[in-house]
Amino acid sequence: MTSLVYGKTYRIENGFNDWKGGFLDACGITSCCKENLYDVSTCKSFNCDQVSSSTWEIQSVNGKANGTPVLTSDSVYLINQYGEKSYLDVCGGGIYMKDVSTTAIRKKEETMIWIILAHSSGEIHEGDAVSLLNASFDLKDAYLNIDKYPPVCNENLFNVIAGYNPDYNHGSVQWRFLG
Repeated sequence: MTSLVYGKTYRIENGFNDWKGGFLDACGITSCCKENLYDVSTCKSFNCDQVSSSTWEIQSVNGKANGTPVLTSDSVYLINQYGEKSYLDVCGGGIYMKDVSTTAIRKKEETMIWIILAHSSGEIHEGDAVSLLNASFDLKDAYLNIDKYPPVCNENLFNVIAGYNPDYNHGSVQWRFLG
């Protein structure tokens, strides 16, 4: 099995309904935070639009070198490769969920830090099911998730949120990184 490593780009697939939740995608103008760049939703295919909007680089928050394996419970940035490269971030929303978008500026805020959690300890491998927990203290137990609301980009499948219930909906908090 190939280890997930820092500095490499991946497609990130959602586990909803036996892995039919689509691929994490940056698309359209964000509606939740005007200072952020793109809205985040899931798209239908592995190669959403052939312009890297569904390609994400994993970067260590704690300075681990590129090429180093990602371990369960590591804190990571996820950087979208479309246009102006931008960081997966959380903003706006309601009491039980927050909108997910990208920001071009790496802020010191914890809303753009994600804790990657696997079902086993140690190295994470491409294709392993993981959950992505937002590190913000204001968003206790906010897992990267899909919801029932339509995405900003009409051609995409599901809106992406940081939700408070880790068992929200038939695998919707499960993700896998594919090289």
